[in-house]
Amino acid sequence: MPGSNRLLLYALRCLAVLLALAGLSQARGQVVTLTRAQVSTGGAAAAPVTLPHEWQNSFPRFGGVAEYRLQFDVPAGEDLLAVYVPRACSNLEVVVNGQLVGSGGRMTPPYAANCYYPSLFPLPRPLLREGTNDLRIRVAGYPAGEASSRQRSSGLSAVQVGPMAQLRPDYDSQRFWNITVSQIIATVLTGLGLALLGLWLARRRDRYMLFFGLFAIGWAALTTRLFVQHTGPSHHATEVLIGFAFFPVVSCAMLFLMRLLGRAWRWMDIGLALQALAVLLVLCAVPPGRLLDASTVLYAAGGLEFLACVAAFLVLSWRTHRQDFWLVGGVLLQSSAFLGLELLQQAELLPLPRVHFVHFAMPLVFAVVAVRLIQLFVRAVQRAETLNLELEQRVREKSREIERNWQHIAQLQTAQAAQDERRRIASDLHDDLGAQLLTIVQASQRGGEPERIAGMARQAMEEMRLSVRGMTGHVTAAEEALADWRAETVTRIVDAGLQVRWEAQEPPSGLILPARLHVQVTRILREAVSNAIRHSGGSCCAVQIAFEPDGLRLQVEDDGRGLPAGTGARGSGLPNIERRVRLLGGEHAFDAAPGGGTRLVVRIPLAAALSPQEVP
Repeated sequence: MPGSNRLLLYALRCLAVLLALAGLSQARGQVVTLTRAQVSTGGAAAAPVTLPHEWQNSFPRFGGVAEYRLQFDVPAGEDLLAVYVPRACSNLEVVVNGQLVGSGGRMTPPYAANCYYPSLFPLPRPLLREGTNDLRIRVAGYPAGEASSRQRSSGLSAVQVGPMAQLRPDYDSQRFWNITVSQIIATVLTGLGLALLGLWLARRRDRYMLFFGLFAIGWAALTTRLFVQHTGPSHHATEVLIGFAFFPVVSCAMLFLMRLLGRAWRWMDIGLALQALAVLLVLCAVPPGRLLDASTVLYAAGGLEFLACVAAFLVLSWRTHRQDFWLVGGVLLQSSAFLGLELLQQAELLPLPRVHFVHFAMPLVFAVVAVRLIQLFVRAVQRAETLNLELEQRVREKSREIERNWQHIAQLQTAQAAQDERRRIASDLHDDLGAQLLTIVQASQRGGEPERIAGMARQAMEEMRLSVRGMTGHVTAAEEALADWRAETVTRIVDAGLQVRWEAQEPPSGLILPARLHVQVTRILREAVSNAIRHSGGSCCAVQIAFEPDGLRLQVEDDGRGLPAGTGARGSGLPNIERRVRLLGGEHAFDAAPGGGTRLVVRIPLAAALSPQEVP
């Protein structure tokens, strides 16, 4: 029947499991655990002890090699036998029936640091005797008080003798948890710490990443003491360094907790730095034999300080950072519990475990906190990207608004400039062309000379031409404008019966004058020459035009009677000249000529002049 077959198969499987467990129990029963030994130190007589044995309980001031003598009977069977020592601090040698079967390394100071390393040595069958065999374990160590922690104090654990196949799993398991895992943890924590330091460099204001990175790297450095077998040249200096390193690392952890909540107190930073310095000075000052006692007190003080910081973190995070309270608070309570176990073991209130899980529980804390920090960093980056997008959108909107405003302003400026130009042209037509036409009308009514009337008409036509040129905006080459100025000026001065001296510098090649500048300079020159003809009373008029690097220089000089006294250099037509020079952004000066007479000097910038490529 199918149901009966399944039930029978299940029963057979259960029986097989029970048989296997019975066989394993029988095989395990071949392993002998040795807990009784005779120990001798130096030349002293052997004394009975019970394993595990700590030196501080029997001979705390002894340092050197202690020999433990044990005896065992060879188990039945042909399996390869081995001796397994879970802990021997600081190092050991194993001798069976007078023959050395294994050593952990250097047996002279400074001894190899194997406090966390298990030892497994094979026992060749030819070395063993039927019946009772002599097993001697030489343990090299330092006085108990010279260690910075109880885990590094000298001593020997219980010893097991049995088949290699039965002892190998225990040895591999303990070595994996004590050594391999610690090496993995140190490597991972170092990489994690460097990564967080890199994140802090990218965001300097997130100081909590800096302290957590230092905390991770510092804990990785502390973890190396579990698997580093070769210490420095001085055992005391090494133990002082190990005892001191605990405090800067824990200080970084406390600073990280406060920075995570946005709390930065200068007194706390300075106090923790001074505390670490004080701890170093105390550890260096205490005698080597009192190092363990001093370290135990300092560890207890540092642990209580960390617990107080954890309590403060929980209170503050509950008020302001509720999410951090549940996440970080949970792992902090766990780490506090493991720290309490560590302190109890240090105070000899709890036995030392074979596997030091306290050292390996911290990576869980690091993992949880690191995930939280990375989450905070990612959120900060996302928030920054969102703010950047919003800022870019606002900048685009403001840019469009500014562009619209500038277009409106440009339109207003263009309209204002056009209105100003209309007013100027209207003023020119009214003041110049209107006055000339009125003069022509009056001369015609009085029967004036036809030639004089024709001359005034030609002058009026020239004014009309200039006004039209200003309205149309036609540009003029500098050479052409110079030729027009010379022809008109020389003709007028000669027709007035005066001598003329014309000096004009060649303009720069390709220089183009805008219509407005050409018209205004023409009228300035015309007005200046008219003043010389009408009011100077002289016999000669000299005109000089020069193109300087920054503008055009115009000089009109006569040899007449000079400026009238009390006029302040203001005669007929002078206000028009001043107005036109001011509109062009130039400057002018009236003064007495060196030989008598009047001199007018005008300087006009050519910034508005055009190059040939800009000619419309």
